[in-house]
Amino acid sequence: MEDDEIELISGGDKLQEVAQVLQEFIRKNETTFTFPNLNGNNKRVILWAALFQHLQNKASAPIHTLCLAAIRVLSRDKSELENLICEKWITTLIERAGLYNFVGINEESMAPLELPQKEIAIEALKCLCNVAFNSEVARALCAHTSIAQGLIARLRIYKDIPFKEEIMLFDIKLLFILTALRQDIKMKIKDELHGMDYLICCLNEQLKEATPSGENSAMDQDQHFFFTDNQQAISCEILKSMFNLILRPGLEESISEADESMYLKLMPVLTSLLYTQTTNEDKLMELRSNVANLLTSVPPPFYTYLTPVLDPGETAEFVFEGKNMDALQSLVQLLQYRLTGTTNTKNQYENLSPILTVMNKAARGSRVARKFLRRAVLPPLRDVSRPPEHGGELRNQLCRLLTTPVSSVRDLVAEFLFVLCKEKVGRMVKYTGFGNAAGHLAQKGLLGGGGGGGRYSSSSDDSDTEEYLEAAPRIDPVVGCTRPPRANPFEGMSEEQKEYEAMKLVNLFDKMVSEGVVRPARVGPDGRPQAIDHVLELRDHPPNRPQS
Repeated sequence: MEDDEIELISGGDKLQEVAQVLQEFIRKNETTFTFPNLNGNNKRVILWAALFQHLQNKASAPIHTLCLAAIRVLSRDKSELENLICEKWITTLIERAGLYNFVGINEESMAPLELPQKEIAIEALKCLCNVAFNSEVARALCAHTSIAQGLIARLRIYKDIPFKEEIMLFDIKLLFILTALRQDIKMKIKDELHGMDYLICCLNEQLKEATPSGENSAMDQDQHFFFTDNQQAISCEILKSMFNLILRPGLEESISEADESMYLKLMPVLTSLLYTQTTNEDKLMELRSNVANLLTSVPPPFYTYLTPVLDPGETAEFVFEGKNMDALQSLVQLLQYRLTGTTNTKNQYENLSPILTVMNKAARGSRVARKFLRRAVLPPLRDVSRPPEHGGELRNQLCRLLTTPVSSVRDLVAEFLFVLCKEKVGRMVKYTGFGNAAGHLAQKGLLGGGGGGGRYSSSSDDSDTEEYLEAAPRIDPVVGCTRPPRANPFEGMSEEQKEYEAMKLVNLFDKMVSEGVVRPARVGPDGRPQAIDHVLELRDHPPNRPQS
């Protein structure tokens, strides 16, 4: 923006010319995030002050929306923002957003005092989102206002606002930013204002307003709904705000009665959200990802609500042992989507950790869920001609992650597969190969074989296929697949030649050990690797190799 234009805005007399300047500025900078041309001669301060002066002047009402849109664009730039923002400006934005209109509304008086003008309220909320995200000073100033009370109060009366979908989206975005970046606001909303209860009610309202999915869904699957893009966006923002607020008790015993009541209200809503359909796959997976993120903070005992018992007359697409598995199948589809879309280690933890954590909790929390997940992830083996990590099935993709350098993801995957195998070493080796499973088995002290499984039912649901039984004698348990017969490399050698080649190998190993390249070990009595001083000790104590 040029000096003469800033001077024109500061003058404030010619509103029509000011409006033209602001319209052109907004049009040119809709995708601009920095404004270096405002750094000199105090231009940035003068421009901000002029815009807020117009906002506080009733005579400038015709250009208030343009002033707010200009502030929205300017507030993307963090330069000097900490020094610019003041309490009066924050208060002005809160007033223009209409949030002060709802402070003090109680259960008996649910009607809003005054509805804000739609365009002004939305632009003011966008400005608040930007300044709260980019400025710690702005967040601190918000903490000393009644913005939290205004946001929570408005959650209760959205049904009375004619443009609720537009305003609701940015209300929840602002709520998410404030609860993510200000601990005092988060605790106030969670404890004093009971924010979780109102957010759960908002999600319920979203589900009630959604349209049934499918032609016959109203008759056959009335629990399945279709979200518009705006409903999906609002639901995602609510879930993200809930994630900031929800308690994360480390132990089941620490769950209070209030927390238990909250989880009992929350889980049926999350289950219904997992039944919901959206306009495209990306939006659907975004919704399910936010549900999965929230489920990571839900204690395992409440996971049973993801697989409710089917009542007489109810139907579901996926039924297992009389329970509705549609929600769990949605999470399996999310896992497949995340695995397919994660092609390198850069975002592996961010993309996979939440859904893998949820899968572990679900598998450990319920026998029916574990059996259903095992059928989806580890179906009976038929083709064992390829290593387990080769292929595009869920088992193949998970086995590839058993050797990823991202240790947290590797451990989550290994634990998930181990639980699906009833914590039995032989079964784990059968589905993954000993080479892939060795690291996890070493951590658990199970390299010598054996394994857990004590807490699982004695009856086995493992049925080997005819193809697997036929190929079993040729399977190499280390790689987890069959290998073609190979010629004996010692054929035609004399005993002296064999001994000479063996000593060459020993000397090579000894050189690697002395130079620190490798450190030989054998399986100790505790099932964990134990270092040895010389490779010849392996000859006296050959390593145990678990068999499938």
